[in-house]
Amino acid sequence: MKAVEERLRDEQDFHNQIFEEQTRDKVGRFYAINKSIHESYEDFILSHPQSKTYLEYGCGMGKGDRLEELAKQGANCHGIDISDYAINQLSGEAQEKKLNIDYQVMNAEEMTFKDDYFDVIFGTGILHHLDLEKAYKSISEKLKPDGTAIFIEPLGHNPIINGFRNKTPEIRTEDEHPLLMKDLKQAESYFENIEVKHFYLTTLALPLVFKKNIPNGLLKFFNGVDGILFKILPFLRKHSWQVLLKFSGSKR
Repeated sequence: MKAVEERLRDEQDFHNQIFEEQTRDKVGRFYAINKSIHESYEDFILSHPQSKTYLEYGCGMGKGDRLEELAKQGANCHGIDISDYAINQLSGEAQEKKLNIDYQVMNAEEMTFKDDYFDVIFGTGILHHLDLEKAYKSISEKLKPDGTAIFIEPLGHNPIINGFRNKTPEIRTEDEHPLLMKDLKQAESYFENIEVKHFYLTTLALPLVFKKNIPNGLLKFFNGVDGILFKILPFLRKHSWQVLLKFSGSKR
């Protein structure tokens, strides 16, 4: 097993590279189907931001868009990432736009903010890169008692998706681990309330048929099919591609 310092250094080097070289653009067509999960995610994050304190946890992937919108609406905004390249880029953009956003290079597993500070902590595709016990603990400590953490994360049970992951090692780190159901259950040690909503099963066929410009009507239809399948056949949920996670009621 890697030492913590080596793992964090490898993650930093990898993310500096993908942010600078846009390595993941070549699989962007698969991410064209994930509009619905991002709509649910953003509806929560962007609702009534005035006077709230936000943290984007792993902000490099978000490219500053959500924090910029929140800052314009009067929120107190912070962003952290392991990538110094991403933080430098985002800090420069915020300064150019005269937005008060605090960006810091920080280890997400051991955040240095004061406890009970954030109303909302949010992130996309970040938890599965981390030591979950440390990450859950740090998130629970930094959330206010009535705060909520919300994340979009991939699951690791679907054998077809895992086959694709094995064929594209260059767009992921060797230490990342798409979440398993046991990982979601582990969060119960740190949060009173855990909500999990599953997305994308049959929908995954669409990028294979349409290289670009998937018809919206077809996408909505297959999202509806997935929703029905996850409801009537709950054993299929763990084979979904992504989940929307909400954690609240931090345990101290």
